Amino acid sequence: RARGRELEIDARLDAAGSPAGITAIAAIAPGERPTKVNVTQKRALLDVLGSVSIGGRKHSLDGGLAGYDHTSGLLARHTAWRWAFFLGRARSGEKVAMNLVEGFVGEAECAAWVDGELYPLAEGKFIHSFGKPLALWDIRTRDGSVDLRFSPGQMHADHTNLGLVRSSFVQPVGSYRGTMRLPGRAPLEIDGALGVAENQDVVW
Repeated sequence: RARGRELEIDARLDAAGSPAGITAIAAIAPGERPTKVNVTQKRALLDVLGSVSIGGRKHSLDGGLAGYDHTSGLLARHTAWRWAFFLGRARSGEKVAMNLVEGFVGEAECAAWVDGELYPLAEGKFIHSFGKPLALWDIRTRDGSVDLRFSPGQMHADHTNLGLVRSSFVQPVGSYRGTMRLPGRAPLEIDGALGVAENQDVVW
């Protein structure tokens, strides 16, 4: 449940019929003391029941798809990553989701979900003019199996500089289009799947 000034969500995420998630436990910044370790868990293609009210208008979420991302750790003083996540359906009808990252933990947390199957992916490669976060993003894997365009809509951002502590963070929401080539499957065409992208660079 969540409530804001113009937004109220009352929903339940059901993991019973969803594919397996991923968990990555990774050492960060080898050589720094104390040892830095990060733990992250991702789930996708969870079934949704419930509703959302926006500006007083209620909309059903029944039959929707959901995912979550939980990350916790003792991170390096300078930490940076780029991240992409989407949920939707391929043109051929399969439920599809993707979690892709460049930097930070890297390939260990890169995966795609198709219906009930989980597929590991190579580390991401983000090609973008990061000074223009609402322009088109090219998001690929280093082995070329994923080749997507991300079209931003709106954006959450924060730019803070307190000297010893600095943060540059953008997270647009939008839609994905392109192709995913996964082992043992025909190429999947993605057209309009909803998701987020992120560019994070912090010193703390």
